[in-house]
Amino acid sequence: MKRYSLKIKEIELQLHDGNYNRRVQYNEKDFDILVISFKEKADLIRKFAISANCLPNSDSIHLIFDPNTHKVSFSPQEINTSIINDVAKLLCSDKT
Repeated sequence: MKRYSLKIKEIELQLHDGNYNRRVQYNEKDFDILVISFKEKADLIRKFAISANCLPNSDSIHLIFDPNTHKVSFSPQEINTSIINDVAKLLCSDKT
């Protein structure tokens, strides 16, 4: 089994009623994977992972949450094809 050393940056967002478009500021891309998390309900935390290689050269992206459908998307749109939704499985992949 191969082992990899990755630098992970995690950003926790707070969603407020009426404000479902949140800026995710990561500043410098001095990490390998960006993990974005937010609490959708009291008992539900959603996490998304994006490779730093897929992020734009700017210092931030936007998370867009639709409260009606519970769909999450990101801006710029190109990022949406690079999202890892099952972060727990990614981070615990060597457990049996």
